[in-house]
Amino acid sequence: MKNYKSLMRLDTPFRLIVALGLLVSLAELFIMSVLADALAFLNIPAAYWGLIDAALLVLFIFPVLYTLVFQKLQSEERYRQASNAALDAIVLVNDKNEVSSWNPAAQKLFLYCSDEVLGRPIDQLFIQSGDADESRTAGKDVQTGTLVEARARRKNGGEVPVEMSYSSFSIRGKKYEFRFIRDISERKQAEASLNKLLLAVEQSPSSVVITGLDGNIEYTNRAFTKVTGYSAGEAMGKNPRILQSGKTPAATFSDMWLHLTRGDTWHGELINRRKDGSEYIESTICSPVRQEDGHITNYLAIKTDITEQKQAEARIERLAHFDQLTGLPNRSQLNDRFKYVLSIAQRNNKSLTVMLLDIDHFKNINDTLGYETGDQVLIEIAGRLSGVLRDEDTVSRQSGDEFILVLPDAGVDGATRVAIKLMELLSTPFQFDQNELIITPSIGIAIYPNDGNDLDTLTQNAETAMYRAKKEGRNNFCFFMQEMQTHSARTLQLSNALHHALTRNELQLHYQPQISAGDGHIVGAEALLRWRHPVLGNISPAEFIPVAENGGQIIQIGEWVIRTACRQLKDWMDDGLPPMIMAVNLSAVQFHQANITERIISILDEMQLPHKYLEVELTEAVAMDDPVAAIAVMDKLHEQGIRMSIDDFGTGYSSLSYLKKFKVYKLKIDQSFVRDITEDSDDKAIVTAIIHLAHSLNMQTIAEGVETIGQLSFLRLQGCDEMQGYYFSKPLPAEQFAVYVKEFNSTYKFEQTEYSI
Repeated sequence: MKNYKSLMRLDTPFRLIVALGLLVSLAELFIMSVLADALAFLNIPAAYWGLIDAALLVLFIFPVLYTLVFQKLQSEERYRQASNAALDAIVLVNDKNEVSSWNPAAQKLFLYCSDEVLGRPIDQLFIQSGDADESRTAGKDVQTGTLVEARARRKNGGEVPVEMSYSSFSIRGKKYEFRFIRDISERKQAEASLNKLLLAVEQSPSSVVITGLDGNIEYTNRAFTKVTGYSAGEAMGKNPRILQSGKTPAATFSDMWLHLTRGDTWHGELINRRKDGSEYIESTICSPVRQEDGHITNYLAIKTDITEQKQAEARIERLAHFDQLTGLPNRSQLNDRFKYVLSIAQRNNKSLTVMLLDIDHFKNINDTLGYETGDQVLIEIAGRLSGVLRDEDTVSRQSGDEFILVLPDAGVDGATRVAIKLMELLSTPFQFDQNELIITPSIGIAIYPNDGNDLDTLTQNAETAMYRAKKEGRNNFCFFMQEMQTHSARTLQLSNALHHALTRNELQLHYQPQISAGDGHIVGAEALLRWRHPVLGNISPAEFIPVAENGGQIIQIGEWVIRTACRQLKDWMDDGLPPMIMAVNLSAVQFHQANITERIISILDEMQLPHKYLEVELTEAVAMDDPVAAIAVMDKLHEQGIRMSIDDFGTGYSSLSYLKKFKVYKLKIDQSFVRDITEDSDDKAIVTAIIHLAHSLNMQTIAEGVETIGQLSFLRLQGCDEMQGYYFSKPLPAEQFAVYVKEFNSTYKFEQTEYSI
């Protein structure tokens, strides 16, 4: 028994071999006892009995050894071959949770060689272990066959999603387990792609419908429910005919099924009806769904609600021919109608009138009563115009408050009658809420064939005539004449030339001295812009400055004037001329720039010229156009020490309540009052009043256009502070002005001339 217990402590193969040895010994004793008598006659020497014992031992033990050892070795070899051939990683883990062995697939998965992992904890091969490992850590048994997902850590730092199962077994009381690990990266990617596809289809803004070959619905996405009102459950198993409105032509469905039955894709539009009965239009693409072998299993429809798009197209179609606000024909429709009536006029040798009607001061209505009221006025005007014209006439709104009228077979007399009728019609007050509005038009008239042979030419000429009507006081009509066209062409020529005047150095400044009425010395200079064009010659500022203001070039030109004048004054002072004031005119467009003060200060600082030497001149009309804004700009300039003067004073309509608020240094008396001051009593009174007004407001005065000794004497007698004009000097180029200043200051003295009033 003791030997048996010792035997049981041996490994199983050795226990079997020892047991077999004992059995063989017992068998040998049995055989020898049975066959002793039979073998006695053989007289076998005793020395051979050892060999016989060995032979019998081998004879008995070989089958057992073959079964226990060789077959076990073959089994292990088959296991090794199977393990090596396995596509999945197989890892043997001992009871210490260490790697005992693994197959090539595991080495390929983790990128470690065997020596780097054998005997090391298997947990180091995972970033996120499976639930089974967490259970084991908590002291729980892991059931064989448990399948979990984990994230394996590779040698290169990469992560791999894996699926892992466990197979546990025991050897001599020690627990071992096989871990079968499968790389599921491709599956995860496929699942992610499929999930993205499902989400994309479900969240697609287009309706997606899948039907069987019988046409019954098998799938719908959310957009289908949103568009149709039918839930997926309500639509499932139904035929898409539940959406038919009856307004889609039968030929459309026939064409669709013709394409689908022959395996082609169909694209078209369907007019359908929602669950609530409302109609909508869908752009639909239907196509067959094929398996890999080409067999068609389903039909797929992708549909987009284009109802709003169709409505927008209809609106665009209307906008393409009619004005949205008034409903009148627009330019496109006017062109079509004009071509028709022009062809009739040409065949019948008849006249044709084009009128351009513009509402006077319409901007004031928008600014004071609001754009909504302005739109209502335009609608009312359109209705009045349409109500008095003949059926063959056309009235069209072009933009803003401009209307074009085309009057077939209407000459000068007919056009005159219509213009008068329209002016009377629009003079009837308009009632809007509590407001009564009086509307006046300015009308320009051009007549085919004398004033043009096409709509563009006639419209341009009518516009030219309309602007002439405005210049003549508005609430008027004018016919086009050739001199208007000549003036318009000249304006266009000057506008184009102005674009290059600065870069080609065609502009220059002349300077006219300003004289103190007290002691007769030069106190300042006014910078006056001159333009000499190489082809057009000298062009008057009175002609080109309005063109520059209308064309937008005045901003760049005005800044150049300020910069050039300031640089010139600084150069004169550096050369020894006495300090003086440089007066520069500021246009209305410049004055209304939001950053005009900053621009002027920047130029002064750049030239290193003290601010007190610059005087900005602003016309009375510009200052009073928006006095509140003017005061804000004047205050800024005054704070910076820049002088401000009002030019052409007396020609506008100044409000004394605003004038006293202006931070103005000087009032400039317009030369129209100075010209006849020695003879005209009204001019005398006006000039005297301006001087006294200025002094009462602590302002100085300067008279421009002084040309005679009589004008000089009267102005000095009334206390005018400064003067300028041809009596002293015409405007001079910079070099001549410098010479003039040196000579004038050294020789000129006012004579003590008294003027008798």
